[in-house]
Order: sequence, then structure tokens, then C-alpha cells
Amino acid sequence: MRIEEGFQEELETVKELNRELEAIFNSSYDEIFVTDCEGKTLRVNKACERFYGVKAEEIVGKSVWELEKLGFFTSPITPQVVKEKKRVTSIQNTKGGQKIIVTGNPVFDENGNVVRIVTNSRDITELSELRQRLEETEKLMDNYRTEIAQLRRERLESVQLISSSPTMKSILDIVEKVAGVDSTVLIEGESGVGKGVIASKIHQLSRRSRDPFITVNCGAIPENLIESELFGYEGGAFTGAKKEGKKGLFELANNGTVFLDEIGELPINLQVKLLHVIQEKRLMRVGGNDYINVNVRIIAATNRNMQRLITERKFREDLYYRLNVVPLIIPPLRHRKEDIPLLIDYFLEAFCEKYELSKKISPETREVLAMYTWPGNVRELENLVERLVVTVDSAEILPVHLPEYFSHVGASAEKVFVLDICPLKNLIEEAERQLLRKAFIKYRNTYRIAEALEVNQSTIVRKIHRYGIVREGEETK
Repeated sequence: MRIEEGFQEELETVKELNRELEAIFNSSYDEIFVTDCEGKTLRVNKACERFYGVKAEEIVGKSVWELEKLGFFTSPITPQVVKEKKRVTSIQNTKGGQKIIVTGNPVFDENGNVVRIVTNSRDITELSELRQRLEETEKLMDNYRTEIAQLRRERLESVQLISSSPTMKSILDIVEKVAGVDSTVLIEGESGVGKGVIASKIHQLSRRSRDPFITVNCGAIPENLIESELFGYEGGAFTGAKKEGKKGLFELANNGTVFLDEIGELPINLQVKLLHVIQEKRLMRVGGNDYINVNVRIIAATNRNMQRLITERKFREDLYYRLNVVPLIIPPLRHRKEDIPLLIDYFLEAFCEKYELSKKISPETREVLAMYTWPGNVRELENLVERLVVTVDSAEILPVHLPEYFSHVGASAEKVFVLDICPLKNLIEEAERQLLRKAFIKYRNTYRIAEALEVNQSTIVRKIHRYGIVREGEETK
């Protein structure tokens, strides 16, 4: 009796263990396919249902050749594993349309004969599609690079440096001199002062002007991509890489100029490679073993304090001195106010021509613009002029059309501009009309206007009707 009880307990234990192994076997996301040395299917987990569209029981007992004829998969791997007696991996296409990577592992008996083949299969359909899309994207990027290079070449031909300030004239003299040689140049200055324009001008005036001018923003490219973008890579250097490899921007710019904008953002590990390119005129692609000669001129620019970066060990001192052969420090626009009127006229003409419009900027507006500090420098001025040309409906751009933050400009200066002698009554009416119009644009509500101008709301209503401000599209409240 005790023997039978012991046998039953052992049997239950075996059954429990079998159920546990079966659950583990079927829980695998990858297909597990077991055959004997003759290719007969002994076991297969439920993952096969995604690949073949049938239950696992319908596959068990059939040989891999029979399954191949039925179109379940292509090129069975079992015969090759039996023949070579080692692990074999290949790619198969399934009945369900998936592409799977198949790895067959031999199981040996005590005499070294293959008795079982355990095959693991993983769906790589999505991965294959992603790889194909990546290759297509790479081709598009190459086409875009070619188009961008052409656009830059055309833009370079029209680059103009607008300036009348003594400081900028001195800088432009240096630009003309340094353009004739191949020395590296480091351009320093705040964002928007025109560092890129200076770099373009140096290239345009140099003997390299017919060759590529490639701009690289070191702060805009992710750190894990910038190395392959700058130096290129060999085929198979990493997952998703082109089989034939890819040229980096230094190679694409051969015989031309590379403008490294925001050089202070270049990762410290790549600064060594850049130093090697400058000193040796050659580079090694990612995953490569051979050096490639490159003939490029390097111009760098930064808005960072380079000495501080060196002290903080974020920038190599030896690279700094290699780049800083010819230093150019571009002053901010607030320190060269003589250039503001010229830049206003230049951008106004350019945008009027671009948008086929006819606008002019009033003397009062020019005076306000001249007093502004321009924290965004020339780029901010260019953007503002474009905005005014596009958005202002009238032919003349007045101070009232400027953004609200300009109302604080020149707080100690005169608030009213008198252009000519006229009757006092007319002057008061014109000032009153302009003041009400500006207040209406800002507040759009007669109660708030009355509060701001410190008068009764009924007075505001009467005067806006008198001057026709309501008829200009505003709603009286």
C-alpha cells in the first residue's frame, strides 16, 4: 500500500514537472521547433501559430520537407545541422509572410551522433522593414546633402556684409587677408552676430570658393551620431550601417571648407580626432583601419567662453590653439549702432522684393529701433523686419506696429515725435488719435483703455468714434 502511495506521489510530481516545463516551453515568444535526425517534427511551441496560421498539433509528426512543400517555410535548416554537426543560422520566409531568423542547435547522444535538432526562430520582419527604410532614408539624406550643398553655393554668391562701423570694417579687412591663406580661423561672438556670414565670406573670397562649403552645427547633432557624420563609417561598422559604408562631412568637403559652428559643444572624445585631422590632414572612418587623406580648411565659431571651457576641462587646450590661429571677435549689434540703419534698409529691401510688397519704415520707428539693445543681434533684427513687412497692412511701418516690448525702449527719451510745424490743435488731435489707436490694439476694450489712460470710459467711446477707430475692425465694449 505504501509502495503504491509512493508511486502515486512520484507520478504526480512528474506530471507537475511536465506541466511546468510545457508552460515554460509555450511561454517563449520565439518559436521552439524540435525534430529528430530524420527531420520529423517531435515538438513545437505555440509561437508557431503566428508564423504558420495553424495549431501546433497539426505540425507535429510531419517532416520538415513535407512542411516545406506545404509552404510553411522555405529552406529547412535541419539537414544542414545534421550534416555539419554544429549550430547553423539562416533566414526563412514563412507561410504567414514573416521573415524569420532561424538557429538550429544539434543534440548528441553518448556516441556523438545527432539525435535531436532544437531550432529557435525569431520574427525579424519589422527589423528588416526598418533596415530597408533606413537605407532609403540614407539615400534621401545623400540627395538632400547634394541639394543643400548646391543651395549653399548659390547663397554664398549672394552673401553681403553690411557694415559702416569702424570695428566691423577692421574685421572685414582681416577677412580679406585671411581668405587668401589656409589658416584655421576661430570666430567668437554672441548668437546672431553673423559668425556664419563671416565664415561664408572667407570661403567665398578664398581659392576654395568653387569647392564645397559645409556647415556643421556641433550642438545640434546628437552625440551618438556626430562622429559618423563628421568622419564617416565603414560598411558593417554598426547595426543599420550601409553595406558600402558612408563618407563623412570632412570627406564630402574635400578641397573645400568645413565650418564647425558651436565648436564648444563638440564632445571631448571627438576633439582628439579633430585635432588629428587638422595636424595630419587625414582621418579614419568609424570601424575602419586605414587612414584617408583630406584637404579641407577649417573655420570654427562659438558663443561660449572658451577659456572657461578649457579650465573646466570641457575643451582641449591644444585643440583651442590649433583653431585659434586667426581669432575674429564679432561685436554685438548694440556695440555697433552705426550698422543698424544700413541693416534695416538691406533687410527691408530684401523682404519687400521677396514678398512683392512695397513698405517703408517711418523715421520715428527707425529711432525706436536704433535705441533698442538687440539681444538677439542681427538675426533678431532680420526676423523683426520680415515680420513687420509681412504683417503690417499699411504702407508705412509706424512705432505702434512694433511688438509690445519696444514700448519700454528709450524710457528716458522723448515719447512724441514732431516732424514739422503745424497748428497746435492738429498736433493734439493727431497725438490723441495715435494714442487711442495704440491703446485699442493693445487692450481691445474701452474700459481697460479708460483705466490705462486715466479718463472716463464714455470719453474713450466718444473719441474712438470721432477718429474712426471702431471702423478699422475693432469692437466697442
